[in-house]
Amino acid sequence: MMPPLPRRALLAAGAAGVLARRAVAEEPGLAALAAARGIAFGSMACEYHLRETPALWPLLRREAGFIVPGLELKWAASEPEPGRFAFTDAEALLARAREAGMAAHGHALVWHEALPPWFDAKLDAAGMRQVLRRHIAGVAGHFASQLAVWDVVNEPVAPHERQPRGLRDTPFLRAMGPDYIPLALEWAAEADPAAKLRINEFDLELRNSYQQDRREAMLELLNTLVRRRAPLHALGIQAHLRLREASWDAELLRRFIRDVASLGLEVHITELDIIDRLAPADPAARDAEAAATLREFLSAVLAEPAVNTIALWGLTDRYAWASDNSFARRRDGLPSRAHPYDTDLRPKPDRAAIAAALRDTPRPG
Repeated sequence: MMPPLPRRALLAAGAAGVLARRAVAEEPGLAALAAARGIAFGSMACEYHLRETPALWPLLRREAGFIVPGLELKWAASEPEPGRFAFTDAEALLARAREAGMAAHGHALVWHEALPPWFDAKLDAAGMRQVLRRHIAGVAGHFASQLAVWDVVNEPVAPHERQPRGLRDTPFLRAMGPDYIPLALEWAAEADPAAKLRINEFDLELRNSYQQDRREAMLELLNTLVRRRAPLHALGIQAHLRLREASWDAELLRRFIRDVASLGLEVHITELDIIDRLAPADPAARDAEAAATLREFLSAVLAEPAVNTIALWGLTDRYAWASDNSFARRRDGLPSRAHPYDTDLRPKPDRAAIAAALRDTPRPG
């Protein structure tokens, strides 16, 4: 379990919270701060969030240089019936981005969750290959040249499941074996040659045996893909940062990033937020710990030249996924405080910590 952060760090984070509103009014948005350091900075968003909360869109335009559709491009939404694709909300969200001069990233083509009801998990190799290729071609092909990056395969490793090469036990692995991953990358490259292609994974940040096994499995997978010359450009580290759940070791994470970079790959931080299920109930105490953790994490990863992209997994606690997730939600029933802005779209200490890291961390080279 991660111990409470030092008092000095908590006091500093608390002071940052007091100044948060003033800082937001007086300094550039997060995307502008990041761009000045050579970093692309964006956020997940959902079209229904923006319809429900119109004030969220101006905030996104100010703080994010790109958007990531949170639900609209997942399989259940994008192919609700076999071979019939549905892109109404995705196209609306991307139209907003284009009009605002923002880029967009795609999430996610192949994932063992968010599958449509019609999906047959017991298909044989030929059947799964046909379904998977049709889906990738239909979605990535429809948006060809509109998305800068695609999460092609999402969350493929799970060494504790004891499958070959530490891969996750999914319908794709059972039907096609490990080759489903390079084939998915190849089909995505065929459908959208202009996009950077990414493997995206969680629980790669902390110092414990579980996450060390995951890092090793990921490095083995990336090595295999690079040796095969699969069209892979980046690893996405989701970075759902867990307060008080394990010890933090910045140098360990930086070594992992350097190992990935040695393969010729970029490293993107793709779903940055806070999991606070073990943190104190008091909102101010939670925010202080979250801010200090975010500042320390970002200071570590921004020091690595391979890291050139950061995406928040949302801006506001109004739409915090962790509050509804059985794995991440708090046992006391309190809502998660996962994001830089609260439910009323007011800046929290998290926002000041992110801005400080983007502004002050020395960049290599």
